[in-house]
Amino acid sequence: MNPPLLFALALGAIAAVAMVRMALTATRRGDRSWRRGLLVAGQAALAALLWGVLAPPAQPGRPVTLVLLTEGAEAAAVESSPDTVLLALPGAPDVDGAMPVPDLGTALRRHPGAALVRVHGLGLAARDRDAAQCVPLAFAPAPLPATLVALSLPDAAVRGRRFSVHGRIIGHAGGTVDLLDPAGVRIDRAALDDAGAFVLAGVAGPAGRADYRLQWRRAEPGMDAASTPADASPPVAESLALPLRVIEGAPLRVLVIAGGANPELKYLRRWALDAGLALSTQLRLGGGVLLGDDRQPLTLARLAEFDLVVLDERAWRTLGRAGQATLREAVRDGLGLLLRLTADPTDAERRELADWGFTVTPVDVPRSLRLPGTERADPTLPGADDAEVRATDAAPLLSRRPLALAAADGRPLLTSEAGDALALWRPEGRGRVALWTLSDSFQLALAGRQAAYGSLWSATVGELARARAEAALPVPARAWVGERSALCGLGEDTVLLDPAGDPLALVRDPATGERACAAFWPTRAGWHLRRDGEREHAFLVRDPAEAPGLHAADRQDATRALVEAAPADAQATPQPVPGPRWPWALAWLLLAGGLWWLERSRRGRG
Repeated sequence: MNPPLLFALALGAIAAVAMVRMALTATRRGDRSWRRGLLVAGQAALAALLWGVLAPPAQPGRPVTLVLLTEGAEAAAVESSPDTVLLALPGAPDVDGAMPVPDLGTALRRHPGAALVRVHGLGLAARDRDAAQCVPLAFAPAPLPATLVALSLPDAAVRGRRFSVHGRIIGHAGGTVDLLDPAGVRIDRAALDDAGAFVLAGVAGPAGRADYRLQWRRAEPGMDAASTPADASPPVAESLALPLRVIEGAPLRVLVIAGGANPELKYLRRWALDAGLALSTQLRLGGGVLLGDDRQPLTLARLAEFDLVVLDERAWRTLGRAGQATLREAVRDGLGLLLRLTADPTDAERRELADWGFTVTPVDVPRSLRLPGTERADPTLPGADDAEVRATDAAPLLSRRPLALAAADGRPLLTSEAGDALALWRPEGRGRVALWTLSDSFQLALAGRQAAYGSLWSATVGELARARAEAALPVPARAWVGERSALCGLGEDTVLLDPAGDPLALVRDPATGERACAAFWPTRAGWHLRRDGEREHAFLVRDPAEAPGLHAADRQDATRALVEAAPADAQATPQPVPGPRWPWALAWLLLAGGLWWLERSRRGRG
């Protein structure tokens, strides 16, 4: 039984006792009936008016907006009015009139029925996001700090395969950003565009946890960031560790079919061995003569054992229509196919390629070119490779066939500095098929550009090879020290270990049902390990002080998602508020005075 009801019952009992006492006293004195009636009814009226003083009837409340200040909020951007309540969460700046609250849930309990919650600053922390799901929300974000604010990299990279790093840096437009491998060698550089965005790429090394690093420089006045000489690079403005989990993965199975031995095949074999690929070769010399380590016929069953087939136009001719049809059927089942055009195709061959969806047209273009991104390495970086330091300043000239490639559903695989497609791929069933017009990409390796050669072929193989689904344990995309994170898909034997190997408590949430999620609060930065029986999956937990821009951007993105997820017609009903007490108190006082006078008056007294 709630306290107001208990109080009402007690007040009613007191009024009843007073009425009985007053009736008995008036009867014993022989008072007239009208006097007895007034005195008895007056006791009941006094009790009713007292209840109105203590608990006045509710009336519709006035809509109130909660202005919630978070970290980074600017006092000048906060607008106050009689209908707003100014509150400050932990970490918010000092603003006159702001009442501190420990969290959003406390603020909503103190101000129930708020019509709107307007958040200022960097957004809601993880502890406040659950409470924000049940209220109308608005967000006035503060400017992000001038640093790295967006970063996207793979959860894991496969050894020997290409991986990409995307991001955005505020306040350094026109500068450059470098990707360094665990040895400190720069493996890629990109110029920041006007929005500060960049894309970097590298090839994953040996399996394990690798500590790559991202570093960026501001643009110097009068200096072109894209072509800055190595010895004139501006100083590093900031850097950030990029721990990457490199897994062994199942090696890609590649079959190279050539019409004869050539340098491209030699250097391709070297790269495949270093990258961990399972490479097989077959030399088709004509007349039924086959050489190499794979001389089996190209049947559908045999081709199903490979992820990618690379062949030149001479091997293409020796396949004949039957072999080409078998190859096409395998591509439709998921196989990748790369056809290297090292000579101009005949009219008949162009018609065959048109049947595959490609239009190949001879054009008058230079037959030599330099690929973008193959400039000289920076010898001033620690750990620079000697072969790259000895490389010539100019990128090596590569040969290409003067052919224009086109396809209705084609996508460029490799482009020149002028934007011409040097390689083009298109989907064919569940697989992909590509045409390649470079004749001697091995010149990159000869000129000391082993990294560029590896990146070129790693990107090509990764784009065309048969897709494989690799199941992984679900882990947080990004976790922060001191903030709640969640793990889902938990089993009875799921354990979470911090960088020191100590287990973290997992607080399971029964409301998640079959998703089987649990919350945890990391206390240390570094690699955390989720272990489910014999399966393991490592993920990184960062300290917010290490990457303040990323942390601020994550909070703002999460707050915006809450705003967008709220229903368009979400309207909070203002909580009813107690009405004024003074009319009830005044009526009680007047009635009490009247009854006091009547009790002492001789009118109607017996």
